[in-house]
Amino acid sequence: MRYLAAVVFALVPPYACAADTPAAAVAELWRASSHAPGVAADADRLQRLFRPDAVVAGGVYRQDKPVFTAMKATDFVAGQRQPRPHGFYECEVVREVRQYDRFATVYSVVETRRDPQAEKADYTGVNSIQLYRDEEGWKIVSLYYHVEKPGVPIPLDAGKSGACLAA
Repeated sequence: MRYLAAVVFALVPPYACAADTPAAAVAELWRASSHAPGVAADADRLQRLFRPDAVVAGGVYRQDKPVFTAMKATDFVAGQRQPRPHGFYECEVVREVRQYDRFATVYSVVETRRDPQAEKADYTGVNSIQLYRDEEGWKIVSLYYHVEKPGVPIPLDAGKSGACLAA
């Protein structure tokens, strides 16, 4: 029996289950979202991170006007299955975790680059991620992102541009 368990753990990727901490779940979110040119995000990994009833919402500026969108996380993940012509690399530079019992909220500032070696980010966003710990581990309940408003930089506090955080 122990041999079978060892084989199963050896064959199952480390991201097959929900994360064991809120910080690990958020770090996994950014890793799964990142991809090289001509490749899709790791949608299967993303799907495992979100609860089936989760929501993804966000705010961006288009032609200097704020635009808000919201969707089911399943629809968000489905959209990540398509290969993109450009690279998409997420670098989390600030993370603040607040946790109580089975609830956690994570404030996360992420820089996005098409080229991971680029000195300057193509854009920066601030994210609020709510998580719930069930019997499988920490899963995302909701993700709200807000892309930096031109001319109004997001404070990095103790973070440093280009210095990606680990889980």
